[in-house]
Amino acid sequence: MNVSALEVNLIQRVAVGDILRRRSRDSANLEALVDFEGGQRRSLTYFQLNQRVNQLSHGLRQRGLQAGDRIALFGTNQLDFVVSLFACYKAGIVVVPINFLQNPDTIHYNLSHAEVKAVIYELALETIVDASTVKDLPNLQQRLIFGSEKSKADICFDELLDGQPTTELNDCIINDRDTAHIIYTSGTTSNPKGVETSHLALVMSSLSNPLSIGAEKHHSLLTVLPLFHCAALSFLYGCMQLSGSIVMRPNFDPVEVAELLEKEKIYTTALLPMMWRAMLQLPDIQQRDFSALTTAVYAMAPMDAETLEQLRATFDCPFHLGSGQTEFAPMACAYYDETPTEFGAGNYWGEPNICADQAIIDDHGNEVPQGEIGEICWRGPQVMTGYLKNTEATEEAQQFGWHHSGDLGLIDNEGQMLFVDRKKDTIKSGGENVSSMKVEQALLSHPAIVQAAAFGVPHPRWDEAVVACIQLAPDTSPSEEEIIAHCKQSLGGFETPKRVVVTEAFPMTSTGKVRKVELRQEYSKLFT
Repeated sequence: MNVSALEVNLIQRVAVGDILRRRSRDSANLEALVDFEGGQRRSLTYFQLNQRVNQLSHGLRQRGLQAGDRIALFGTNQLDFVVSLFACYKAGIVVVPINFLQNPDTIHYNLSHAEVKAVIYELALETIVDASTVKDLPNLQQRLIFGSEKSKADICFDELLDGQPTTELNDCIINDRDTAHIIYTSGTTSNPKGVETSHLALVMSSLSNPLSIGAEKHHSLLTVLPLFHCAALSFLYGCMQLSGSIVMRPNFDPVEVAELLEKEKIYTTALLPMMWRAMLQLPDIQQRDFSALTTAVYAMAPMDAETLEQLRATFDCPFHLGSGQTEFAPMACAYYDETPTEFGAGNYWGEPNICADQAIIDDHGNEVPQGEIGEICWRGPQVMTGYLKNTEATEEAQQFGWHHSGDLGLIDNEGQMLFVDRKKDTIKSGGENVSSMKVEQALLSHPAIVQAAAFGVPHPRWDEAVVACIQLAPDTSPSEEEIIAHCKQSLGGFETPKRVVVTEAFPMTSTGKVRKVELRQEYSKLFT
């Protein structure tokens, strides 16, 4: 008897959607997802979630969407966002989670570049979808919407799922290195880059991340970070691998988070440093019961020693820093709370996760001696397949058999990696990457500005704030408010400069480039 290629694939494949299928069999009655849509607690067990996912995967197929097609997903942290993700994964459809906080022109570029055939969205984001799709998108064929209200969409979920089978879609071959999703990251270039991540990379991430932080089976996770972001997704996958319960909120409110930590007996959560600081400001924080919280994670930026000490005392658990990037799905390394270091408190990114190699590399691809500064590089099965339609950028990122982070660091005498500086000029504000070039282009589109430099400086809330230094044309004097308003026309809120300062001349290199390191130093106390 001959065994078909499809049968072999089903037996041995590595695919993200199979995580859910397995949990629906061995953890059928356990609570998988919880949200609070409309103020009411809603939940799905693993069995119920898998059935709904299967119905949607059949429904997408019925709508003419096939393996390899690309679907954009606009949504906040709610049940049908996860349903949409896994329906695409199971059908071999490439899902493109959209950062709806971006400017509509940027979103339109992402949709066009990815050649999406459909968009799935929730009603609250319909205005953003409209603004992002008003320009010509020749590949876009249909719009699908969560819930029971069709509104401007071609079909709503209730109608699409009605009558669809709950059985697995077992006629689809999914190979390990097939693209599971594409997430766009602005990086340091004017146009975003689409990071193609494979099924294998996401599955490896779902295993290595919980192992790295010591997560337990059946743990509960609170997800406040947006699920269009790779960091939130990685925690979701890892919790699902361990049959955990994923509690979702669409935004951060310190009072709501504190209440959920107590009521839902949350085992772990990941928040930005500014969010953890906001938690400490609650007047009743010391009277609350956080005894279920076993492991806390902060991401995107380090925290000062004083804040960490207050957090440990308040929540009585370790606080680990996870670092990485979208291209590594995303946690490549972690600094585990109170691990000994050579230089004491600092911007430590720590040690690689269990499925990654970590090294400090010079410009010729050689590992530098311990203690010397070079580029932070990683390799392992979690790394991206490449940048969509950008062979040159992919090859640059993968020189010498390493994935190049674009950041500078060193390995200290304790074996811990210390982040030193960014090799390029990406600004990280509120957990989002901001392209300094993109900000500068927006500034230079103002008729009174002849030269501009955008850079990040420390900020008590955003960790880094975008600051613009500009040089004005003769006989012009636009106000700071006018320039900021001008930038808002083409930039997202997190990309728009928080302050604009005028200078007569920029510090320049011998090759005519602005020395941003000097500007960062000069304005480092602007918000303190």
